Amino acid sequence: MEAIRTYLDNVFAAFQQTDRALTLKREMLAGMEEKYNALKEEGKSEHEAIGSVIANFGSIDEIAGELDTVQGASEPETGIRLSAGEVYAYLEQMRKSSIWIGIGVWLIISGICAMLLISSLTGSLSGSLNNVAEDTISAVGVTVLLVLIAAAVPIFIVNGMRLDQFKHYNEQRILLDKQTQSDLEQRRKQYNVGFIAKMSIGVALIILAVGAFVLLSTLEYQLFPLVLLLFIIGFSVFLFITTGMGKSAFDVVLGKGDYVDKARNIKAEKVIGTVSGVYWPAIVAGYLLWSFVWDAWSISWVIWPVAGVLFGGIAGGLGAWHYTEN
Repeated sequence: MEAIRTYLDNVFAAFQQTDRALTLKREMLAGMEEKYNALKEEGKSEHEAIGSVIANFGSIDEIAGELDTVQGASEPETGIRLSAGEVYAYLEQMRKSSIWIGIGVWLIISGICAMLLISSLTGSLSGSLNNVAEDTISAVGVTVLLVLIAAAVPIFIVNGMRLDQFKHYNEQRILLDKQTQSDLEQRRKQYNVGFIAKMSIGVALIILAVGAFVLLSTLEYQLFPLVLLLFIIGFSVFLFITTGMGKSAFDVVLGKGDYVDKARNIKAEKVIGTVSGVYWPAIVAGYLLWSFVWDAWSISWVIWPVAGVLFGGIAGGLGAWHYTEN
């Protein structure tokens, strides 16, 4: 019996859930159940009864005619049908995970700032410290950075696992009832207002931080402007991640933005993933070569933020090229 109900649910998913459609669905279910029970009384097995009932069900065109639809649907829409509760649970998990992932990134950038500040003590106190003390201070700075990285890594892993259960949402069309669709459209419009505002604030902060860096770098203590710049960039990245993931969540469930054509989007991601598999190992090799050969550990870390920005541009360019080619 449950198989018959599931079959009807999938068939009627192609049509608007109007009162007339729901009434017709209930009438058809009652008729199919009656036929199923009659076949069971004749000695048919459960599978034979279900197969016979479904085989005599009729075509979807006949249902469309009954409903007087103008859709001209010939088969049910393919995709994942989600209830309002499932959709809002996904949006809430994306909101929470975006905050934690943003915090994780900010922790790593803050660790770099702390390492630079602590290491700068060896320069300001160089006249009163021996080599052992200077090495100890440098080691403390590196240790602080590693501790914050160690704190960030579990955040990425845990939230990555929590979001992995929704991975198939990115790959298939989401089917929603009319009321949930309308409500989400309104929420997306309201969210986009805050999205634009927060993205603008983040960009403005970075521009101001760069200006402050250029202005303050002429002072005696040139390290402070750099630390300030990195810290503000970290906060801006936090804004970008939290607002960007929230917008992506709405786009996923509504099939907007980059998720209008999810199949093509998956192909673009595969292209970017292939390039990433070559790009990042090359960056690691360049970082180690620069650091070891030229003993540039105090400055070679700069390669990571620069590489991150460059990869963002490369990924965006590859995605745009792939969509254009298709």
